[in-house]
Amino acid sequence: MLSILRKKGVAKKVIWVVAIVIIISFGFFGTAYLLTGSGRTNYAGKIFGKKISFDDFNKVYQNTRLQAIRQYGYNLDRVAHLLNLEAQTWDRMILLHEAKKRRIKVSNNEIIGDIRNDPSFQRNGQFDVLIYNAILRNLRVRARDYEENVRDNLKIAELYKQATSSVTIAEEDVFEEYKKRNEKIQISYIFVSPKSFKEDVSVNAAQVEQYYEDNKFEFLRPPMIDVRYLTFAFPEEIEAEKEETVEDPETEKDKDSETEAPVEEEQDPSTEEKKDLIREKADAVFQELLINPDMESVAAQNNLPVETTGFFSMEQPNLTAGWSYDFLNDLFQMEKDEIGEAFETPNGVSIVQIKEKRESYIPEFQEARDKSREAVIEKEAKKIAGQKAGEHLEAVIGELDKSKLRDFPKAAKELKLEIHQTPIFNRGQYLPQIGISKEFQEAAFELTEENKVSAVVETATGHCILHLDDYIPIETSEYEKAKDDLAQTLSDEKRNTFFGDFATQLRGKADLFSYIAESRSQSQ
Repeated sequence: MLSILRKKGVAKKVIWVVAIVIIISFGFFGTAYLLTGSGRTNYAGKIFGKKISFDDFNKVYQNTRLQAIRQYGYNLDRVAHLLNLEAQTWDRMILLHEAKKRRIKVSNNEIIGDIRNDPSFQRNGQFDVLIYNAILRNLRVRARDYEENVRDNLKIAELYKQATSSVTIAEEDVFEEYKKRNEKIQISYIFVSPKSFKEDVSVNAAQVEQYYEDNKFEFLRPPMIDVRYLTFAFPEEIEAEKEETVEDPETEKDKDSETEAPVEEEQDPSTEEKKDLIREKADAVFQELLINPDMESVAAQNNLPVETTGFFSMEQPNLTAGWSYDFLNDLFQMEKDEIGEAFETPNGVSIVQIKEKRESYIPEFQEARDKSREAVIEKEAKKIAGQKAGEHLEAVIGELDKSKLRDFPKAAKELKLEIHQTPIFNRGQYLPQIGISKEFQEAAFELTEENKVSAVVETATGHCILHLDDYIPIETSEYEKAKDDLAQTLSDEKRNTFFGDFATQLRGKADLFSYIAESRSQSQ
């Protein structure tokens, strides 16, 4: 049907480096996801009361997976477990059902135009049929199937356009959003820390146990592992050769007159050569461990010390061995006693073995007693801090009312309260001592020239009383330059949210019944 795309065009030469890069980024993900009706059901599910065959489901699933390949490339395997491609497939089928109901059609010329304009299939800004065919071969997708997938994509795009056509963004909303993103402020504040009152808190055993019973999930222990490992350290970098010294000419003459042949000194191998030897040794030990996974005995045979990390979690990883975050994450996927391949760090080569694993669990009260007691103390200290902050606020307002100047720093000084001041900041900015606190920042930007002092504001670190020092409004000229782009961004965000709600409503109307999981379990 669209054979014009598959014929050789004017491009006679192809920069295969470009093609290879594209192919690699799409490749290795073309495994089929095929289900059959071998179980009690002979169809994949139902939407809108209509039975969906396994063939129809698999066809749309492949298109859904193809979209994921195009979007994530090499990273697909890492994120595939988060994508739920089965659910996305049903969603795609539901949207296509709605498009058919609305009689949305896509012409062949529209498909051709979309493919020709796809940068993945272009060389030097022009569509290249050789790259197009090469990529489809590596994706294990027939050109006709790919083109029909493009047709479905364009149908959904038109459905999106129709469903969101009524969505608009008001200019005042654009202005308010620009203002929120760009206005700045500076605040002085009195800070009351709960830490100051911990020593004033007394708790009894009943309180501690009751807190544990009411908040057990606070004490949830994350999964933990203990790792034993061997380290093959790299040598330190060899220093640059020492500069040659200039010798006396007479000495040189004496040397030249010597008849004895100079003795060649044995050259020290380079650092990289030494590293290669260490890599070879590590690989040899790894091969031994594949035969005999008893790391203690293999290490003893090779005169190597076995080290252990002790139990650690991903929330509090052990960083002493210099392992990367990705490598630590991989360790948690390994099984007990499993040997990991030799892993290179800047300092050497490591071979790891999972010594012990602990699954996530909620500890019994006896194990959690100390943490529960500390939590009760912190809770009570926060209450005291809040009460004290309330007293400070009343006193500050009383001092301010004594003078028409309403001098906040002076009032605080009279009350012997310490004042802190933020830098000039806008929303979302990190602040010293406070951190990123939504409560603090919302209270700050609500202050005005008429009302410069806030009520008591509770943050994660303590209670605050805020005072407006300076307000820096937006520049109107800068807003005029940015408003069109911002309006487009806000409109896109609003349309996406609207279409998400639209798709959710369609999903409810579809009354989806899926038999995929049942069929898979019956076929195993």
